[in-house]
Amino acid sequence: MTLCKINKLEIQGFRAFGRNPQTLEFPSLLAAIWGPNSQGKTSLAEAVEFLLTGEIVRRALMASGQDEFADSLRNAHLPAGAEVFVQASVLGIDGKEYVVRRTLTTDYGKKQECATALTIDGKPCAESGLAAIGIRLSQPPLRAPVLAQHTLGYVFSAKPQDRSSYFKALLEVTDLDEFRGQVAALEKEIAPPENPLLGKFTLAASVPAAQQLKPYLLKVPSEADLTASFSSAFKGLIEASGETAPPGDEERKARVIALLAEKQAKTFPLKGFDRKALPAWAAPAPGKLESLRRFVEERGKVDAEVRRLANLFREALALPSVHEAEHPIDCPLCGADDTLTPERIALLRERVADTEAFQKALKEARETLGPMATGLSSLEGALGEALPIFITNPSKFRRARGFRVARIRELLGATAEADIAAWLSSLRALARARGRVVAALRRTSGLVKKCAADMDGFDECASIETGFGAIAEAHADFALALAAYGSCEDTLRAGLQAVVDAQSETAGWQELIELAGDIAALRSAMIERTAYAEAAKELAQALKQIDKGNETVLDEKFGDLSDGVQKWWDILRPEEHSFFGGVKQRPGARRTIDFKAGLSVAPDRSSPQFRDVVAVFSMSQLHCLGLALFLARAVNEKAGFVVLDDPILSSDEDYRAFFNAMVIEELAALGMQVIVLTQDQKTWKDLGERYLHQAIGLFQIDLQNPAEGSTVTNTADDLEAKFVQADKYLRGGHPTLHKQGGGVIRDAAERFCKEMLVKNERAKGKVTASLGDYSQKNLGYLGPLVESLLVADPSHPGKLRAIGGAVNPAKHDDDIPPAGVLKVALGNLRDLKRTYL
Repeated sequence: MTLCKINKLEIQGFRAFGRNPQTLEFPSLLAAIWGPNSQGKTSLAEAVEFLLTGEIVRRALMASGQDEFADSLRNAHLPAGAEVFVQASVLGIDGKEYVVRRTLTTDYGKKQECATALTIDGKPCAESGLAAIGIRLSQPPLRAPVLAQHTLGYVFSAKPQDRSSYFKALLEVTDLDEFRGQVAALEKEIAPPENPLLGKFTLAASVPAAQQLKPYLLKVPSEADLTASFSSAFKGLIEASGETAPPGDEERKARVIALLAEKQAKTFPLKGFDRKALPAWAAPAPGKLESLRRFVEERGKVDAEVRRLANLFREALALPSVHEAEHPIDCPLCGADDTLTPERIALLRERVADTEAFQKALKEARETLGPMATGLSSLEGALGEALPIFITNPSKFRRARGFRVARIRELLGATAEADIAAWLSSLRALARARGRVVAALRRTSGLVKKCAADMDGFDECASIETGFGAIAEAHADFALALAAYGSCEDTLRAGLQAVVDAQSETAGWQELIELAGDIAALRSAMIERTAYAEAAKELAQALKQIDKGNETVLDEKFGDLSDGVQKWWDILRPEEHSFFGGVKQRPGARRTIDFKAGLSVAPDRSSPQFRDVVAVFSMSQLHCLGLALFLARAVNEKAGFVVLDDPILSSDEDYRAFFNAMVIEELAALGMQVIVLTQDQKTWKDLGERYLHQAIGLFQIDLQNPAEGSTVTNTADDLEAKFVQADKYLRGGHPTLHKQGGGVIRDAAERFCKEMLVKNERAKGKVTASLGDYSQKNLGYLGPLVESLLVADPSHPGKLRAIGGAVNPAKHDDDIPPAGVLKVALGNLRDLKRTYL
């Protein structure tokens, strides 16, 4: 598979880089960039990171507060309006070249992220566009294939959960955790709901006489077995009190209820707290009040005298003689002769008709007022029943039974004083609320009774409606006061219950009695409990199997990763007694990833002892392990290129040799582009000489003028650079410049000879030959070795010898060579380079 590579990189205004764009062209898979510290190397590496991700990871990894990186991406000396961008010509996996450019639109702020614009070939695109051309980003936070000092130790210093999340994302197994999380979330759905019956059953089973109930804490009995167990428990309680238990279940239960009251009353009469539920307020239906209004309206339409005589008229009209009369007849009411004419009969019919609507309305009004009065009276009684018994009973009754506040304080002690005070306060508020609702009830009830007693004279519809509104409001206030009182009473009663149970030795009796009253409901709760328990058991087993499967997958994934890390570790640090032993998930822990180091006394690393790397590895070893991990990740993810910013510590001379000679060569063999930034000039020079045959790109970066920013110089063709430098000296008129020019030409001739010898050695098959093989060798030693290789023209050996003769005086205290002689020597050397190199 073809990997992508960077052909050219251009940077302007980003961090150390100024307003003049700096361009690096990479002719091959290898490039080395040298510069002393603080010259812009890290800015160059972060420019690649910025291009690919739109951010720099150093902000997330190193800042104690992210506001420390405010305004950090734009060069501080960049003129206003100057653009900040990083651009690269990238050879895609399809063999086509693309121009990828990221422009900074908004820098980091004290409380904001930066904003950027990404384009490919001038067209805006998302990061998915990078993947389309073959640029593969890894998992956060180390997304870009850029290794810097602050990222080398990330995996060793990260929090366990962050490290675990990183590696699971890296190994593409986060879906396993997500699936497990979704399954584990079902625990909440199958958690058994709180069931007060089961809590009561636990207390009931603790009663010594009810030990036969204990097995049912874990299993579900039949209803018959449960009934028999309760009956047996009641029998045991009765017999423990010195009595003979009656044969029937209900009789036994009734006797236990009586025994409980007797025992508890000796300590405190808890039954004094008993009360019934408050019935909901039910206002009269709108039609009922409307019937009263309709009655008053119809009553106004009919004269009172007519209403009084209406029945008499109705009876007279029912007589056959009156009903059929067509001529005047004798009046059956007064006896006068011929006084009841057809006209008068018609008038009587009209009067009786007027009273029919009234009579109907009267009937409906009476049918409304009667139930109203009864309902109001019943509600007043229900209000009393909603109060605790101790309130409705006379004080003489309370004193006789010992229901006194002083007794409560005595039983509960000083620690319950706040609870007692709250209870008393709520009790007073309850009494006031009850008084208000009773007053409203009695006012309205009086109106209703008055109306029912005097149907001819009442006109209280509006007052009755207002009265019912007042009752509704007062009832709602009473319900709130009762709820507040109930909360305080529950607290107080629970404390008293504990004391009473302890002193009367009746703990669990009340629960036993209550549960025996509804065994079917208790058994249903047990069945539900068992179903939830079975579901929880099955879920736990499923999670166990998932964890086992996930562990197998992770072991395989981490095994592959460990093999990759091991490979690079062995290349960097071969044959050490302490070595990389593996990266894996800690057994039994889902969020801890361990890096293990092997410690062995044997050269073959046999019988090693394993420890955590952070405990036994030196900083140098941790540094190399971070590099090995990075390379293993890059190879595994098929990154087309890597940027390495000082990948080897300057003190690690041995490991630098392994890195330069073997790691770089291995990466190049894999087809991966490697861009190395280093502050060590020896490393840079060694890479240039060692990989000269691979056309390695060589650059120098320096920061001479902060206002201008870092500048990058291409120094790949060191020989040509020397020619240019010598030419500058020879153009000057001062003899000292000529002497310096002669020295440069001599250095160039020595470099030419070294390159000729390396070329010859490699042609013979010695692939490891490098310029370093001829370090410290001068032209007098090198020239004779090279003359035999100059076979393209018979004059060439002599020209090389003449070059040495021309420049020798420039290296000693002899007379300075004439400018003309030096120019001829330089021209000859250029001809030889063109011919042979």
